[in-house]
Amino acid sequence: MLTIGSLVDNKYKVLSVIGHGGMSVVYLAINERANKTWAIKEVRKDGVVDFESVRQGLVVETDMLKKLNHPHLPSIIDVIDQDDSFLIVMDYVEGKSLQSILKNGGAQSPDQVIEWGKQLCDVLGYLHSQNPPIIYRDMKPANVMLKPDGNITLIDFGTAREFKNRAMVEDTTCLGTRGYAAPEQFGGRGQTDARTDIYCTGATLYHLLTGHSPAEPPYEIKPLSYWDPNFAGSGLEKVINKCCQQDPNARYQNCAELLYALEHVSDEDDAVKKSRKTKWFLFVASLVIFLVGAIGMVAFRLLGNGAANQTYSAYINEAEVNLSTPVIAMDYIKNAVEIDPGRPEAYRTLFNLIIRDDVMTAQEKTQLNALLEQTSDGEKHIDALKREAPEEYGSIAYNYGMLFAFTYETNQDKTCDERAAYFFREAKNSSSLTADRQKLAECMETICNYTSAGRSGESGNAIRDTGALGDKLSASEFWQQLKTLLDGDEAITEESLRLSVYERISALIDENINEFKGSVPQEELLQALSKMESYVNGLGSTETKSLQDLRTSTLESLQITASNVEQFYNSKPVPTDKEG
Repeated sequence: MLTIGSLVDNKYKVLSVIGHGGMSVVYLAINERANKTWAIKEVRKDGVVDFESVRQGLVVETDMLKKLNHPHLPSIIDVIDQDDSFLIVMDYVEGKSLQSILKNGGAQSPDQVIEWGKQLCDVLGYLHSQNPPIIYRDMKPANVMLKPDGNITLIDFGTAREFKNRAMVEDTTCLGTRGYAAPEQFGGRGQTDARTDIYCTGATLYHLLTGHSPAEPPYEIKPLSYWDPNFAGSGLEKVINKCCQQDPNARYQNCAELLYALEHVSDEDDAVKKSRKTKWFLFVASLVIFLVGAIGMVAFRLLGNGAANQTYSAYINEAEVNLSTPVIAMDYIKNAVEIDPGRPEAYRTLFNLIIRDDVMTAQEKTQLNALLEQTSDGEKHIDALKREAPEEYGSIAYNYGMLFAFTYETNQDKTCDERAAYFFREAKNSSSLTADRQKLAECMETICNYTSAGRSGESGNAIRDTGALGDKLSASEFWQQLKTLLDGDEAITEESLRLSVYERISALIDENINEFKGSVPQEELLQALSKMESYVNGLGSTETKSLQDLRTSTLESLQITASNVEQFYNSKPVPTDKEG
């Protein structure tokens, strides 16, 4: 076992034991240089019969988590394979599991469970949007941590798997927890997919709402009203029932559908439906009377362009009203673009929809690209906008460049950098942008091309082909571009975008330390990081949690990068075999 007070990998000081598992011990540790606490999961080889099989499972789990980035998932920071143990350094999640909350408090309030359910839909939807999709498969209260701020974190990826997109492929082993596991998780009943996680989530919400575990005999999920008559005929009972259907085709087919159901759960209450039917009957009767007297005038208006304009405006208004419900807002935006792809309002509303939570998900990226590339009368929508609204096109292209470059959830997708470079190139060539934004657009086009290009050359003198014009860019020249971006940061007026820019610059410095060393002075890197850190520390209070989380993650990134720069620049090179 690790010793309290010992230093792991010369970085992490062990503070205390915070958990035990069947094969592992979890410690609380701190990186004193970065002033950041972490959890270290230790699996000792002498405590496991078949350690190599366990190790392979741990490698799969850590490799899977390392490529993910979501506020409801822990981040893997380090994996250390020692002679006598396997160590995983990850985010320390402070809080309690929903299992312990159930044990101490029993059934939870419907409003609270619905909020947790929406957060679970968010993180599962993110996992399912990966390429290939990641199926979690072991949703249960014990694997959901509730943090002090009211947000949840999904833990324990030991049974998660990547989806095999091949016909007639079946899972051969039941991986999951009996009672919460879907029927297809038992061998021979088909392959697990996103709908498997829908079932497990429904079973978890059932346990939270009733206080009765489906993992106890007779392993049944009864109607909620069996335990509490107040649920009879409720929308929540219908949602849980649909989640937990034996046939995957009868469940919600994805997390977006389940999220929408949870956000509108009261609409499915029997009493509400009965009231709605009565109101609908009265409305239809009134509408018939109105139409009899006004049909001539309505028909006349629909013949003119005014009808299309009014319909377009109505779609945009509905989209803006429903920004908190992305599925609905996106449909309204698509309808507006189909009416007139050359008008700018829909594209601005789409930007506001995506930036509302300071991150562009993989699903939003796909929807955005599809909308822009869709054609009407043989012309792409984005080209129609450029032709019909050139004065608006420059600023819209600039904003979309920002989306692809700085708000994409992984910041590791080369296609995002390539797409961002395209929009920044369009923006810099637009006469409608201010001079400072044109300069930033030109700089960011170069940066995006650099980060998506291949490398050649030795450390400290790497050359990359920046793509568009076949120009070559050295590491020191790339650093000058980053400095130019940082010097012009005041032109980025949106705080969330400015923070995202800082976080990306920090990440690019960290990723390219090996190339910068020898061509960029250490002092310049540290001064740049210090300037950005001062800005973040000088910000006032914020009303939104997402913005506060972005401030925190940006500050942590800057501090860790500064620490890494100091360690790397001050470290001695490791001698090669020839050098002895």
